[in-house]
Amino acid sequence: MDAQLRRLHLPYIQGHYQALATKAAEQQRSHLDYLEQLVEGDATMLENRSIERRIRNARFPVLKSLDDFQWSWPKKINRPQIQNLFRLAFIATRPTSS
Repeated sequence: MDAQLRRLHLPYIQGHYQALATKAAEQQRSHLDYLEQLVEGDATMLENRSIERRIRNARFPVLKSLDDFQWSWPKKINRPQIQNLFRLAFIATRPTSS
């Protein structure tokens, strides 16, 4: 089975199917729950690799996250407002065009 999973490019499933099968049996989880966990793991791994590839291709000189944001500069910054904008809630509440 490992050869087929390798050929199908399913590395998460290949590396985790046995351990997750044992855990699913111990917890008496259904086959669908087991399969869902495997597929979700592979999808997450694929998404993470895609993000990493895009960041690498962007060739940013320095990688920064919102956790690295300097709240001490500028001196007059509305921190709660900025943190609320980081949540991107305004996207879901945008007005619809008629």
